Amino acid sequence: FARVQKAASFMFSTVCAYSVIFSALVVIFARPIVHLFSDSEGVTEIAVSTCIMFHLFFGLFGVQHVVITMLQSFGRARLSAVVCFARQGYLFVPAILLFPRIWGFTGLLVSQAAAELLAGLLAVLVAVKQFNNLKGMLRQAKAECI
Repeated sequence: FARVQKAASFMFSTVCAYSVIFSALVVIFARPIVHLFSDSEGVTEIAVSTCIMFHLFFGLFGVQHVVITMLQSFGRARLSAVVCFARQGYLFVPAILLFPRIWGFTGLLVSQAAAELLAGLLAVLVAVKQFNNLKGMLRQAKAECI
């Protein structure tokens, strides 16, 4: 268990750091990035707000990726699929159908951020539960050995 915990900790810290740094860079430099592709001020305004909204919670993508990989390595394919499909599937589709009707174009942008946030929180909850299960299995195995 200690090796698994150490490996997972390393993966979480590395991938999350990369995701957060990448996300922060895109948010901070959204305008210069967009100007690489368009000089139109109208397009730039829409694209900058879109870049910012799409990358607000991108830092959680790293958590999702690590949790999905961890679950697959534990042989938990179904639970891995639940976490995997959350971000662009069953959390995103209702949001993208509902939010634009309520808030218009802003709702379109918010739908991705909301799905990303909820999927990230789901991944964190699943990871905590899986590590608690591992700790319980380790305690049980130690008790049986005694």
